[in-house]
Amino acid sequence: MSKAAWCTGYRSVNGFRQFFRDWAPSHADGPPVLALHGSLTQSGMWIALAERAASVRILCPDQRGFGLSEDPGGDSCAEFAADAVALAEQILPGRYVVMGHSFACSIALEVARIAAKESLGVVLVDPVVRTAATPAPPFVSPVESYGSLESAESHFRTTEEGSWPGEALRKFTQDVMVRDPKSGTWRMPYTAERLLRLRRFTSSEASDYNIFDKAKHVRCPVLIFRGGMSKRFRFEAEQPFMEAFSVRPKLVVCARSGHFPATTETDLVAGALKGFIVGLSK
Repeated sequence: MSKAAWCTGYRSVNGFRQFFRDWAPSHADGPPVLALHGSLTQSGMWIALAERAASVRILCPDQRGFGLSEDPGGDSCAEFAADAVALAEQILPGRYVVMGHSFACSIALEVARIAAKESLGVVLVDPVVRTAATPAPPFVSPVESYGSLESAESHFRTTEEGSWPGEALRKFTQDVMVRDPKSGTWRMPYTAERLLRLRRFTSSEASDYNIFDKAKHVRCPVLIFRGGMSKRFRFEAEQPFMEAFSVRPKLVVCARSGHFPATTETDLVAGALKGFIVGLSK
């Protein structure tokens, strides 16, 4: 399908300007998807998946403080979820499937809770799942910008596990980095301070991101993708997390992937996503 199906713009959401990409094919199969990126990327991380899925409408916002969206302050899961629901109310027709990647999987589950009537299903792409056996790694403040796309690509190749076939890593880097038209540098879709602020909140006593607690409240069908080589959702965390849901989710393991299966095994993820969505509309 032509890339002309992409529409981009800004909407005023909860007091700030939020940027979004909307993959809107002329004919869509099943309900639309509200796709929420993780803390290391922006809405561009969904480009490859949307174009491969082709006939599925996918609305992809830059979340507060990421990509091209303004940062109104606030780091709670509840605030991120309220932003997503407010944008969906403005743009999407009726009910939808909410999809999250990484830390945004908690946000997707929160959306399904607060907008239960609108949420037909939930898709979780390599959620960050910690158990006593899988503690969180130490936080390392990132480099904010790179002089070339090749340098940025090298960063992801060094820091991210899994196999990146063909040109997948190059396209992913182009899609998630932001290029400064004047200097030609490529910057991360967040500032180090913005990411550090979020990390501080999620590790504090005030955090409302407990993904096990959020799983207990979900009543709609759930599809989960786990990167077979993922450091954030390891094999030993799989069974405890699956058992947290009242209705057992469908699990798809992307054996060659790390934390970004939607990019590294796009065909597998797109096929399973389309099957899940079409099944919800029957």
